[in-house]
Amino acid sequence: MSYKKWILTYIIFMLITGAIMGLFNVIIDPFGVFGDSFLNWYAYDMTNNPRVAKIAYLKTNQNYYDSYIIGCSKTSSFSTETLNKYFVGSKFYNMIMYGGDMYDVEKTACYLLDNYKVKNLVVNIGLEESTNYNYTDDNMKNNLHALVDGSSLPKFYGKYFFANPEYSFIKLREYFNRSYLPGLYSIFLPESGVYNKIKRDGEAIGALEVYLKKNSKFHEALWKLDMHNMDKAVESIRRTKVYCEKKGVRFTLIASPVYYKEVQMFKKDMLIKYWEKIAKVTDFWDFSGYSSISYDPRYFYDSLHFRNSIGDMALAYMFNDKSVYRPKDFGHYTTMENVSEHSAKIFNVPSVKSSQEAYTVKVPILSYHNLDKNVTKENTFTVTPEKFRSDMEALKEKGFNTILFRDVLDYVNKGKDLPQNPILITFDDGYTSNYQYAYPILKELGMKATISVIGISAGKDTYKGTNIKMFPHFDYAKAKEMYDSGIIDIQSHSFNMHDNSKYEGSYREGVLQKANEREKEYISILKKDYAMSKETIEKNVGNKVFVYTYPMGKYSVLSEALLREFGNKITVTTQPGVNMIVKGLPQSLYALKRINVTNDVSSDELLKEIDKYMQKMNFLDKNVVKLIY
Repeated sequence: MSYKKWILTYIIFMLITGAIMGLFNVIIDPFGVFGDSFLNWYAYDMTNNPRVAKIAYLKTNQNYYDSYIIGCSKTSSFSTETLNKYFVGSKFYNMIMYGGDMYDVEKTACYLLDNYKVKNLVVNIGLEESTNYNYTDDNMKNNLHALVDGSSLPKFYGKYFFANPEYSFIKLREYFNRSYLPGLYSIFLPESGVYNKIKRDGEAIGALEVYLKKNSKFHEALWKLDMHNMDKAVESIRRTKVYCEKKGVRFTLIASPVYYKEVQMFKKDMLIKYWEKIAKVTDFWDFSGYSSISYDPRYFYDSLHFRNSIGDMALAYMFNDKSVYRPKDFGHYTTMENVSEHSAKIFNVPSVKSSQEAYTVKVPILSYHNLDKNVTKENTFTVTPEKFRSDMEALKEKGFNTILFRDVLDYVNKGKDLPQNPILITFDDGYTSNYQYAYPILKELGMKATISVIGISAGKDTYKGTNIKMFPHFDYAKAKEMYDSGIIDIQSHSFNMHDNSKYEGSYREGVLQKANEREKEYISILKKDYAMSKETIEKNVGNKVFVYTYPMGKYSVLSEALLREFGNKITVTTQPGVNMIVKGLPQSLYALKRINVTNDVSSDELLKEIDKYMQKMNFLDKNVVKLIY
């Protein structure tokens, strides 16, 4: 072969190889720039580059949205569902981007205003927007779409057409390893644009010291920053607001809640100056600076990102929704007239840190099952009616006040106070003895309890599918009678997921996924079972089901995530201990601990056991100050 033919063949080969590589990138589309019509996995694309993938996503889904919130990663904690609730008649999309500064926000806002019908534009800023402007540290993963920044479209699409095929191979590999839970490569919910925090928001959180030990980075000092791009950021806010006004769009500016260590990254006089400059441009809702929220790490995922529940708090403050809990020092509507006084106040380190006692409460939960006058060694979960009465009288004499789970839920979500020394009494399974013995005793003593029933066992005295006798369970008529009394609540212990390994062949370990069970099949089974349990109780008893007591106390990250998706608010386990419940923190209602009561432990010993766990919580409290500050 001649030299010229060899060169020509080589060139043709390279062109074909490049074309194949490019077509592969277009088909797999790891950044979502070409429409991702083959795999349609925008959760992955947005994880790679939300700035680019969201613009491509909106090109085919724009009709579903008419309002947008834009900002850095903190912005994800403003739920589009909550935004739609308060901005009545709106359909929000969250345009959060990694490390987005005001250049990115302004360019994205202008693109949306020029190309789509927009009713509301909400801009969320943190303190760091004053430090960077038009900064890009990765030209594949942190750049704006060419449609947004006006750069060359051929060069933009060519960059992704000829991108390293490794991006596409990774997406293809991960596509076949997808799970219901978000993974390293799929952290977005494309339909709303927010981070998929189903795992992060499912973490059970109680004692502050325990949380700090699991999240040691809260101890670390953050770096210091200069606010050298302050004027550029303020001018960008001004231009964005003016353009919204020109387009007839409602403009709202929010300053994010922050952890106190983030405030300390900046000089106080510069923070005050920044806020004063912004206030000359527009009024804004301010949740930054020092507040009760900023000093408690449990309200944050990490030192730079606040939880979704705090975003809900902020929106509730903005719309004066007093049904949602928020601390008194949280939130301020800042104007040119009040900015100097306000910023000087919030950026001053408080002399006395807010006390946990104002927004936390320790709640023990006692766990009972069956009551019977004859207790054998085999019936380890049975106590006598006399023992139960003795326990209740001892609790009452000690000053404990029985509450129901709805009281705890109202404490967390609405900030409603609980009585002193609150305690929850629970019964599992739904035995007839609860109606026969416990109910009259509780009624007589003016005390309350929650019974979590196994739906399929209601009114039965044999194990499901057998003629083998078991302790009888009360029916729904008796459940309704107890519920109507106001002292008994009926909640879920599953409908048909409380298997007995000895008598039931298709044994499942509580609600856990079986070893060879496909995830999709498991999700379907749990969803149907929970729906059946909830529907049956609510139809026959009349109360709302929002508590799930895990059969055998077994649970997983997946079961916790699924139950929250199904609308469940509280989960209960068999892990021993006392619970720290925190106002405004739904995670303090997950995987609640209980103290199991047995017949061989006297009422006095039970009180000592409760006190032991309470003292342990007190000890943790005393160690918190030196851990945080």
